[in-house]
Amino acid sequence: MSGGAQERGPLVMIAGGGDYPVQLARILAGRGERPFIAALDGAADPEAFGGDADIRRYRLGQLGSLLDELRQRQIVDIVMLGALPRPSFGALRPEMSTLKYLPHFAKAFQGGDDHLLRGVVSFFEQQGFRVHGPAQIAPELTAPSGPVGRRQPSATQRELLEHGFSLLKALSPFDVGQAAILADHRVVAIEAAEGTDAMIQRVADLVAGGRLKIGKGDGVLVKLPKTGQDLRVDMPAIGPDTLRNIAAAGLAGIGLRAGEVLVGDRAALGRLADQLGLFVEGVA
Repeated sequence: MSGGAQERGPLVMIAGGGDYPVQLARILAGRGERPFIAALDGAADPEAFGGDADIRRYRLGQLGSLLDELRQRQIVDIVMLGALPRPSFGALRPEMSTLKYLPHFAKAFQGGDDHLLRGVVSFFEQQGFRVHGPAQIAPELTAPSGPVGRRQPSATQRELLEHGFSLLKALSPFDVGQAAILADHRVVAIEAAEGTDAMIQRVADLVAGGRLKIGKGDGVLVKLPKTGQDLRVDMPAIGPDTLRNIAAAGLAGIGLRAGEVLVGDRAALGRLADQLGLFVEGVA
């Protein structure tokens, strides 16, 4: 919601890796906001935000210092964005001010990624903070309803997309990946722990090895959140590399759940899709 700046106070962005945190900072700057950026060590690149950014680097074990800083600044609104490899609990190296919070995170680590992320959200909420999703802060970062670029899927491709959406919805209770590839009226691959781009590469290797044939204009990628996924901290995303990878694999395009998958700069992504001869479709 573009009016989010009026419905909250000063914002801290807990930033991981990738370009999405930088893009969000630019959007906020365009609205006249200057968020405090807590750059997670080993993930975010502080220099990517520019010299004017209000930014400080934190290790995961410095949670106590971060909370002290936020309270000193009277910041209660948080958005978390960017890639962060799942850390091991033993590698946190907590400072003294963080030790008292460890029992909470010990429980959060006893489960999959969804369980851990829910634990992170509940921790900040218990500490009196409000956690916002990136789509709430900047909906323009997400897939719109309809095409991104000039190409649109054919009727047959739309059927494949809908079949893929139904498949992923049915798999949601099993906490598997957020994407699948379909071709020739069948499921070719389902994302597991390797991630979307590695799944696409797996299909590309099968095609290159002659073990799988995908007709021109046939194969599609679908991506959407799992049922009940907390989009405040775990929103699916694609980027330019995703488009390049599916083009290299011989796929025709991507179907995304509109408003629930990050795409970043829509105009730039649409131009790249046109250059590669792909469709990118946001499905409401």
